[in-house]
Amino acid sequence: MKKLLILGILLSYFTDANAQLERRIPFSTAISAHIVKYNQKIDLAYQENDLERAEFLFDSLVTNHLNGTYMDNFSVYPLKGEPIKLQDYEKPIYLITYASWCVPGVGEIPALNDLADRFHDQIDFVVLFWDTKENLKGKEKEYTENIQLVYINEKTNQDSYIINKLKHALGFPMTYYMDPEKKILNIQKMITHHSSETVSNSYNIHFNSLSKGVSLIIADLDAKGLLEGEESVDIENLGEEEEDDEKGKRKKRKKKKEKVGEDGRTDEERKIDEEFEKYRKEKDSLNKKN
Repeated sequence: MKKLLILGILLSYFTDANAQLERRIPFSTAISAHIVKYNQKIDLAYQENDLERAEFLFDSLVTNHLNGTYMDNFSVYPLKGEPIKLQDYEKPIYLITYASWCVPGVGEIPALNDLADRFHDQIDFVVLFWDTKENLKGKEKEYTENIQLVYINEKTNQDSYIINKLKHALGFPMTYYMDPEKKILNIQKMITHHSSETVSNSYNIHFNSLSKGVSLIIADLDAKGLLEGEESVDIENLGEEEEDDEKGKRKKRKKKKEKVGEDGRTDEERKIDEEFEKYRKEKDSLNKKN
């Protein structure tokens, strides 16, 4: 009886250990598994000029399949010094992917600079340009020294598989929020606005958007007991609703084997469509009341 009990405990231990290892799904694996169907659906949404559904599909992809995966290790190149591996960053990473030909809002970089100056002790702020070293040199003076500017030349980079996924699958500019283990907490598109927006309004728009990622990372550090000093107080000033909202988005979901029904849709696709219709009906109902 004792032997059976010990055997049961050992099996339980190894099952739990294997489950933990299985949960470390690489970002590249997850995006590869879902990007084809995502592109088909989002292309259709854009063809029908249904921007609301396109946004819904992006959020669904990130929440259901990408959050909780682990970013693959790859090299980035600073303007000075040796290449840096992503795993060499010890703090959580606030990663923005960009390119020199992208035109930011007039308040975007000032807002990012202020956040980096305030939270660089807790977070590594990295702006990754899909570009050459020559094109990046003119950008250095626009950013605070607390933001690390790095670049990747896709033609010469050795980590071509993950770079291809990271650059082309979701597009850019894009923000990725990662914990110290490079686990993805969330992915968000960079917000845009009309070019005629004033500097003050542009700054506020971008600060409110960018600060959500900082709030998420700080809340995650606080929950893990890794927060130093008194920065946990700042969560209240960086989007109070984000902590609870993001915790909900990161709930574990059981994997279901995809089965195609008579309508040609999988259970997951059917569920997404049902959720969207429910969301749209609730929104229409609220609009009628107002």
